[in-house]
Order: sequence, then structure tokens, then C-alpha cells
Amino acid sequence: MLTLSVLAAIAGFASGRHSAAASESNAHANGSSQIAGSKNASDGAAIVLPVAEQRGAIATTTLVVQQESDLLQFPGKIVLPDNESWHVGVLTTGRIERIYANLGDYVHKGEVLARMHSHDVHEAQAAYAMAVAEKSRLQSAESLAQVNFDRMQRLYALRAASVEQTEQARQELVNAKTALENGQIDVVRSKTHLEENLGISADLPANAKNETAELIPIVAPASGYVLQKNATPGTTVAPATDIFVLGDPRHLWMLASVGQEQLSQLKVGQSAWVTLPGDTGQRFAGRISNLGQEFDPTTRRLQVRIDIEHSGGILRPEMLATAEIAVGETRPLILIAPEAVQQVNGQDVVFVRQAAERFTPRPVRVGSSVNGKVALAEGVRPGEEVVTQGSFLLKSQLLKASMQGD
Repeated sequence: MLTLSVLAAIAGFASGRHSAAASESNAHANGSSQIAGSKNASDGAAIVLPVAEQRGAIATTTLVVQQESDLLQFPGKIVLPDNESWHVGVLTTGRIERIYANLGDYVHKGEVLARMHSHDVHEAQAAYAMAVAEKSRLQSAESLAQVNFDRMQRLYALRAASVEQTEQARQELVNAKTALENGQIDVVRSKTHLEENLGISADLPANAKNETAELIPIVAPASGYVLQKNATPGTTVAPATDIFVLGDPRHLWMLASVGQEQLSQLKVGQSAWVTLPGDTGQRFAGRISNLGQEFDPTTRRLQVRIDIEHSGGILRPEMLATAEIAVGETRPLILIAPEAVQQVNGQDVVFVRQAAERFTPRPVRVGSSVNGKVALAEGVRPGEEVVTQGSFLLKSQLLKASMQGD
């Protein structure tokens, strides 16, 4: 009996220790579970950024509901207006000797852009010299015919010459005057060709020693920027060659490609915005000036012309661009700058300010782009303060905290 009592006491002690160990194990497990839950909750916790570190780095905006129209977007390209670009060429074949203007230079009307050597200059100078000499000869002949006619009139008055002789002298004077007029026309024509068409002075002094005197100047027909330059010294050019293309990019066109089903929503005079590819954030105001005349038989699209006025010097001919045109009735939207939206683990998020130093990431659903901003369809409410500048900094802080937690 004593032995059984001892065994029972030992068994009870062992059972008590086992129960206590199990209770301690369960308590430890529950504590671990609470810690894990706390850690998961901290993954979406607020990001703390001292106010001193926010200066110059963080900017926010308060969300408001705006009434905006639907926005149609059309691809296209920037071009120079047909009536405000100048293709500068030559009227005769020659060789470029000197270049004075380069790409991007602003030139004024009448400014010499280049000079060219041409054999036509010598031929034109010879033709002018011959015309001047012929005019001198015809002037002498006209003077002689005038003297002869005057003498014949005096003889006729003295009855020393016949009517036929007098009439013949008059006719010779008329012929001489006509020949002189034609000679004067030849002088003017050859001089005009030499000076106005070729740009060479017709009456150079005999002792003139100017290296460029017989080189044809290529002159700017209007003021503008040199957009193209297709020659260098030594290049042989012909009348069909465009040596320079001048234009003023302060006034440009955008040719937007529009489908037939969307054309009915557009009209001349309608406002438009032009944007460039990439997230530049720059938008240029324009206005529809022409709805096009003919559809492309291959693409079945029409080129709608948008006039753009800008002075920033950013737009260039042949740039690809997108036209944004508001159409239809307005609808309520919450809009924000594109840089406010960041991608975190494949999810679009914005950072909402909760306090002066606290920001929380908020998943959102991004809608269409309107006037250079993006619409937030879900995830935020009007009146909330969202980070627009510095959202990438907060994203970096969030990812850093996540890696440290892992």
C-alpha cells in the first residue's frame, strides 16, 4: 500500500508539470501570434517624416470634385504651316563657296545665308555689257537719223528736197527711235537678271577687287530660324535643291489623325490641348482650324489641323504628339497630377496626409487622363490631403521599412 501511494504521488506531480508546461507553451504561442499580427498590421502603418525634412521635398493638394467633359485623344505630329515656311534655293546651277548660317540660327529677311559660284554670272555680265554697247550704238544711230531728218526738213522748205526724201528721212528716224527703245529694254532686262535674279552688281568699278563680287548671294526671303541646311562649301546645287528651310516655330500646326466615327464631335474653333509623348506634364493650347478634306484610303482617317501658338521653343516640326479635345456633357471627377500616383507591388497608390508628420499609402483605381491630370476613380474622398510632390520619396521610405521588417 505504501508503494502504491508513492507511485500515485509521482504520477500526479508529473501530470502537474506536464499541464503547466502545456499552459506555458500555449501562452507563448498566443503571444507569438499577437506579435505576428502586430507586425502584419505595421506593414500598412503610417510613414513618419519630420516636418523639417518635408520642406522643399513634400507638397500636397486637397482633393476636390471637378466637373469635366469626356476627353478624346488623337495621335498626330507637329508640322510647319504651309504658308509660313520658306524653302530657299537658287535659280541656276553652281557650287557653294561660303556658308554664313547654320542650323538653329535666327536670320532676318534679306540676310545673306551663303554665296555660290556659277558660270551663268559671266554669261549674264557679258550679255549686259553687249546690251549696254548696243544701246550706245543705237543712241548714235538715233542721233544721226534725227540730224538727217532735220536737214531734210530744211531742204524741203527751200524746195531742195522732195516729199519722198523727207518722208524717208522721217521713217528712218522712227526706226532708229524704235531700235533704241528695244536696246534700252535689253539693257534693263539683262541688268535685272544680273542684279535681282543673280544678286550681282551690274556696274562694278573697273578696279574693284572684291572676292565675293562675282559670287551669287543666297538671301533669306523672310525672318525665321534655320530649320534645315542641306549644303556645305563645295556642294554643287541646282534649281531643284532646297539649300535652306526657314520657319518660325512660334506658330505651328498639329495634324491629328481622326476616325470617321469621331469626326461629328469636332468643329472648327474648338479648343484643344497638345501633349508630347512621355510624362513631361507640358500641355500646349491650340484650336481646331480645319477639319480636313479627304480621308486616307489606307487608314480611313482624316487629318484635322490644330493651330498652336507657343513661345517656349519646345515644339519642333515632325515631333509626334497627342491632341486632347473635350467633348460632350461634363461629369464629376477627382483629378490629380500624374506624379502623385506611385506603383507599390503592382498596385497604384497615393499618400494621404494624416497629420503634420504622418502619411499613409492608399490603394486607388486610376481612371482616364483629363487635361494633363489623372482621374482617381476609387480609394480617396474629397477633402483628403494627398501628396503631389515627393510621393516617390514616401514610396522609398515605405519600401525601406518593408525590407527592414522582413
